[in-house]
Amino acid sequence: MINIALGFDSNFAPYAAAAIKSILHHNKDVKFYLMYENLKKSDMAKITDMIESLRGGQICWIDMTGKFSNLFTGLWKSCAVYFPLALPSICQDERILFLDADTMVTGDLTQFYNQNLDGYYLAGVHDYGLISDINAGNTVPLGDNNTIIIKDYFETAIGWNTVEMKKYINSGMLLMNLKLMRDDKIEEKIYKSLKERTFAFPDQDCINYVCHDRIKILEPKYNFMVLHDNTWDNLADDVKKELSVYKEEKETPLIIHFLKKPWRAPQENLPFAKLYNEIRKQTPYKNHRSRQEIFQFRWGRKGKYLRVLNKTVFEFGGCRS
Repeated sequence: MINIALGFDSNFAPYAAAAIKSILHHNKDVKFYLMYENLKKSDMAKITDMIESLRGGQICWIDMTGKFSNLFTGLWKSCAVYFPLALPSICQDERILFLDADTMVTGDLTQFYNQNLDGYYLAGVHDYGLISDINAGNTVPLGDNNTIIIKDYFETAIGWNTVEMKKYINSGMLLMNLKLMRDDKIEEKIYKSLKERTFAFPDQDCINYVCHDRIKILEPKYNFMVLHDNTWDNLADDVKKELSVYKEEKETPLIIHFLKKPWRAPQENLPFAKLYNEIRKQTPYKNHRSRQEIFQFRWGRKGKYLRVLNKTVFEFGGCRS
């Protein structure tokens, strides 16, 4: 049995359904912990029926309403980003795989899931988007309309230098050693850190901060992040070389994480968009279209474009998706 958790609301239900379908396309003995807030009963029914029809999964729906409503969410609008923090007390098994709802699984997870986690609280992949932000000198909100340069934030507020930042992982995929986390009261320590500090990237920072010295760093193929163009441009050449094999679809990662969304961005050159859409068509939301997919228009100094049904009609200037 593989335990897999996702957290989402009705806005993300269609994409969570695609993630679940991709999992069950390759894995048949799965228990899903589906954490939700502001989720319509109709969405719960659609996803439940889909999982039951595939006969490969069990479902545990978990209402997270109000659990993290008083916490700073930074650049994110939803407190759903905090949901994985509660998994040590939600799931009583020894381990669980947490996935963001904008992910896609492309193969059998068994060997990956059962890897050795002795001494580690978590396993994850470097956050390449954050590395890019640091390289670019970008800023981030830090509560009460304050902003701070990201590099300065990690050096002064967190106390990490460049070497320490190499241990920092993206929280869109977390393989969690729940037993060790419970033994060492990691969930309680994370909640304590949230009371004592304001984190710029709240859920991700607190997990990295508390678990920092006991995180297993994995290869990019276990959380390949489809990055925005400007994010990619700010990566170092050696990092680009490491990731290009997946970006150019020469190899297929086990887990793909769409930071650049297939339903928001033009899909002509988006890595693995074709594969994603094939999976999505097999869900109850196959006819769902987000506003961005139907019509996108921009006319300004940074660029001009018109897109209909996610196809570019025209594009001119320096705009990037």
